[in-house]
Amino acid sequence: MAGYIPNPNALVLSVQDGYDAPDAANVVLDVPSPDAAQTFVSGTVSLNGEPADREIVVVSYREQQRQGQLSERVIVASGQSTTDGSFDINLNGFAEPVLVLAMDDYGDTWQASTRYIAGDVIHPTTGKCAGFVYECMSEGISGSSEPEWWEDNGSTNTGLVGTAVFKARPFYQAIAHGPLLPAIRNVTDNG
Repeated sequence: MAGYIPNPNALVLSVQDGYDAPDAANVVLDVPSPDAAQTFVSGTVSLNGEPADREIVVVSYREQQRQGQLSERVIVASGQSTTDGSFDINLNGFAEPVLVLAMDDYGDTWQASTRYIAGDVIHPTTGKCAGFVYECMSEGISGSSEPEWWEDNGSTNTGLVGTAVFKARPFYQAIAHGPLLPAIRNVTDNG
């Protein structure tokens, strides 16, 4: 297996511009009314120039003090980009700077004699990843010993893991943008 060299340009997370709050006259904060301010981040994820469906995690840029705990960065919200790569994640009023991360599915560590179903993602045991993860294409049971893992070379990217058929695909490291100041918009409560 050739050495894996991550391509930092392969996975792109673009976040929409315009993170300034609207004029104060257009936003009502901390006032009980039918209009409530909502903070959010939105943008798109693309992989090799194509829209990508990825997990999005929004983390506080500054450490936060939680009652009875040490200061730490916290996960503010999480979500998923859609098949067109777009995401719009409600931060539930959190208005401080944030980091936005797009994350690929690393899956579970391969296990012997385990039933895998279509859609399951696994990775080799420690030290054998070489930049690929494996997605189950056809249900089956893994063998008693770890298989010889293969790369996606464009023509032979599927193989057997026991009786299950898996497809090799590149694993892309998480990417982040930030600090970003969340945008604010009014949301009308019709309830």
